[in-house]
Amino acid sequence: AVVSTQSTGDLVHRRNTHQSSLAKVKKVYFFWASRSQKQFEWLLDILGKCEREDTKGILDNHIFITRFYDKSDLRTTILYICERQFQGVSNRSMFTGLKAITHFGRPNFDKIFEDLQQTHEDVRKFGVFVCGPPAMSDSVKESCSKITGKQTFVAYAENF
Repeated sequence: AVVSTQSTGDLVHRRNTHQSSLAKVKKVYFFWASRSQKQFEWLLDILGKCEREDTKGILDNHIFITRFYDKSDLRTTILYICERQFQGVSNRSMFTGLKAITHFGRPNFDKIFEDLQQTHEDVRKFGVFVCGPPAMSDSVKESCSKITGKQTFVAYAENF
């Protein structure tokens, strides 16, 4: 789910302190997409705090740097290989210093939601919260509507 940083911190805190209103929350996937690393640097302290406070392991952060368009581009491939190697050794992103996984290119929500379906086969309903431009919200909603089977993905959007 894409949620605000304030609500992400609240979710982690409430889950850690066993507040009953979040008993059904098993995992929070936080995806942040921006054109460059500079556009999310202000967020690093907040995400780092959330990661440190997440004693139950419910938070899974993913950061997408979208200015890298094609994964077959040599520059992107080299960055990807270096990032994965560094993360494998240090359990941190070399770009952010966070546990959050750094991806290059735009998020493929069809693939992300398919992976979530397989990872959480016992979950019947996923809440997807997206905040961003209308085109991104439309893309996320379209990916949610493609999900078939026993699981549903319900999109909630806030556009700016």
